[in-house]
Amino acid sequence: MDEKDLEKEKEKARGKDITYDVELEAQIISEARAAYEVDRVYTYEDYLKMEWPDNEWLELIDGVIYHIPAPSTKHQLLLHRLAVRFGNYLHGRSCDVYFAPFGVRIDLEIGKDSVVLPDLVLICDKEKLDEQGLNGAPDLIIEVLSRSTAGKDKVVKYNKYLSVGVKEYWLIDQYKEEVMVNVLTRGWYEQTVYVKGDVIKPTVLGHLTINVTDLFEGYQGREIEEVEVAREEERGNAEIAMTSEKLGIARKLLARGISIEEVAQDLNLAIDVIKEVS
Repeated sequence: MDEKDLEKEKEKARGKDITYDVELEAQIISEARAAYEVDRVYTYEDYLKMEWPDNEWLELIDGVIYHIPAPSTKHQLLLHRLAVRFGNYLHGRSCDVYFAPFGVRIDLEIGKDSVVLPDLVLICDKEKLDEQGLNGAPDLIIEVLSRSTAGKDKVVKYNKYLSVGVKEYWLIDQYKEEVMVNVLTRGWYEQTVYVKGDVIKPTVLGHLTINVTDLFEGYQGREIEEVEVAREEERGNAEIAMTSEKLGIARKLLARGISIEEVAQDLNLAIDVIKEVS
């Protein structure tokens, strides 16, 4: 690919936006709830009492518990490179950077208890920090996407971070090797996609730059990763297909006049999930 073609590909990538997908969000929430009491809304107090599974972390978003599997080698390499780059730049400055597992508590006071564990957070308001982590929205959040958490990061967390006013939200696709930067503008996120050859300049900081080529350069182990990705995709597609099939059946049953409570019980789906897609 020559330079002109590369620029065309970059232009195609830029300007993409993540749209609100109510059915996808309903599926993600339904799958998360299936591991616990389906219709229960969990609180911050419940979260603190939970025992975490081996090699997994737990997040609480709007009363729903989500599992976070152990990250891959490439995930950790990307996070390390970002933490070093941000940390070196911020030395002696007023902002600090923290990385997972670091608890960010949001919306605790309005009945939508949420505790998220972003891969990396930038905090400039030190008044929000305490021994448990951060109480309030950080200035910037970065999530490195994995196959098992990409839907949650792109939809559930995207909407949550938007609603609480996170100024900048990065989604790093370790498979496509691109970075989606969402900047809060007039109450909504404007997204730019950066690929190799691009340089990212965070809007919430002065002169820091992140070279996308340097971020992804030199990773070894691609063959092993591709096998893992294929397996995760196969499992994920099967789960999504099963949930989609259930939602399709639910619509037909509701159209026949069967109550939403009966449909939820027969199909093992949450009532509010069925309401959103009916």
